[in-house]
Amino acid sequence: MSAKPKAVQKPALAHLFWWFMFSQGGLFAAVLLPVHIVVQGILGPLGIVPVVDRHYDTWISILGNPIVKLYLLVLISLPFFHFAHRLRYLLVDLGVPAAKTVPAQAGFYGAAVVVTLLTIYVLFTTAPISLG
Repeated sequence: MSAKPKAVQKPALAHLFWWFMFSQGGLFAAVLLPVHIVVQGILGPLGIVPVVDRHYDTWISILGNPIVKLYLLVLISLPFFHFAHRLRYLLVDLGVPAAKTVPAQAGFYGAAVVVTLLTIYVLFTTAPISLG
């Protein structure tokens, strides 16, 4: 009797990455986005907390801060990864066989990557970074 060597299982790193982006997008969509809406959209206009007003000079000065740029990038892009992953697995659960294919994955996750790249482009071309 010959002993068969065990096959070494490699972790599915791509699958791990998309699940990580899904979970982070869900976290930010469930926690950070509602807080942002309450502070900027409700408490600010009521005068309870100071927020950025609607003047161009104020927006350009606040968008020059790299922390604000990073915050907006996370606030915009991660929920799109969450949406792409959730929509893909919704179609898988509904029995659509094409949702399991590589082109479908490229379409869903590629759209989230495009939104992220577009967000980066807009953030870096809107206002120059100022550290002062």
